[in-house]
Amino acid sequence: MEFQDKVVLVTGGTRGIGRQISLDFANEGAIVIANYYHDDNSASSLISDNIDVYKADISSEEEVKKMIDDIISKYKKIDILVNNAGISNDSLFEDKTKDSFMKILEVNLVGAFLVSKYAFKYMENGSIINISSTNGIDTNYIYSLDYDASKAGLISLSANLSKLSSKVRVNTICPGWVDTDMNKDMDLEFKNEELSKIMLNRFGTCKEISNVCLFLASSKASYVNNAIIRVDGGKR
Repeated sequence: MEFQDKVVLVTGGTRGIGRQISLDFANEGAIVIANYYHDDNSASSLISDNIDVYKADISSEEEVKKMIDDIISKYKKIDILVNNAGISNDSLFEDKTKDSFMKILEVNLVGAFLVSKYAFKYMENGSIINISSTNGIDTNYIYSLDYDASKAGLISLSANLSKLSSKVRVNTICPGWVDTDMNKDMDLEFKNEELSKIMLNRFGTCKEISNVCLFLASSKASYVNNAIIRVDGGKR
């Protein structure tokens, strides 16, 4: 199998898109460490022979450093890093605060920087995949301006990381609307309005995002570096 015995770290790896990515890498023979922070039940239900879970707040440099140290102590290497963890806080512009804005940046952007920083020196012929969003490119939304800024920053972070080493490829996936818990309670009128803008007339699935992630991490993408791949069904 393509990823037999590869060590894969997936942040936010126990729910939604991250959970699917963790499962798919494990099914391909990888040893997966699924990072999480809040949901112990989702994490414990994911544990298997190929999947371990690790609770850590990726916005904390101390916790990130300990997580990487513990992974290296146990597995000796990290071959693939998927920076997937992300939070959002849709709210009125006037209701946003510096603290709430900074919390989004600390998890979505600074967290990806910290995990990449401490994992990078242990990666040889490796791959980093950052899960951004089309909101970081051109589907901006005033209620999530903090989230959008963090995802635009993540694209920039990817570009810079891709120049650090010829042995570690760094690429970015920008999903559009995906059926996850984050939008399960979406207003139906708003959802239909958004569907009308998508050429395929549906939201994506976690599996469809994971498929692209596994491709980018594979030998089939050996000449793909600093790419930004939209996975949005053809947003109009």
